[in-house]
Amino acid sequence: MNPKKQFRAMFDTNIYQSLYDAHQEKILKLVQSGKLVVYGCKTIRDELRDIPKHVKYDGKGLRNLLLQIYDGLVKNHSYPVGKPIETLAEEYWSDYQGGVSKRKIFPDFLIVATATIHKLDIIVSHDDKTMKSKVAIKAYKKTNERNGFETPDFIPLEKLN
Repeated sequence: MNPKKQFRAMFDTNIYQSLYDAHQEKILKLVQSGKLVVYGCKTIRDELRDIPKHVKYDGKGLRNLLLQIYDGLVKNHSYPVGKPIETLAEEYWSDYQGGVSKRKIFPDFLIVATATIHKLDIIVSHDDKTMKSKVAIKAYKKTNERNGFETPDFIPLEKLN
């Protein structure tokens, strides 16, 4: 990351447990310094809410732990997922040449479409099999180029500094 630029980022759902495990302090410092603004969307929050209440982690309810981290980072920077985002995600699906089912990959497409339409700089994800797969990124770039959008960069959490 360029130390002088403020980055606008969306964290994929799979990042929140990593934040709890090891990286929360580092990310909080970036947010507090103004170098990083974390955005969320209904899709991510819904995926976190789908964690069953009975699942425990470190003796605590995982769902509540991750929702607290999400809400603390995102605050009032959350985007709804409306028709333009759904339409762009459907275009990603049309251009996608991978073997993952629509049911499994479509939430990733909604997240990427949200970040794209709102011109976020980066999407932080560890999802190399679906969201960050070569075929998915090819679909994003093809669709976004056709529609005049910039495709956000995809980076792992460890690259934020």
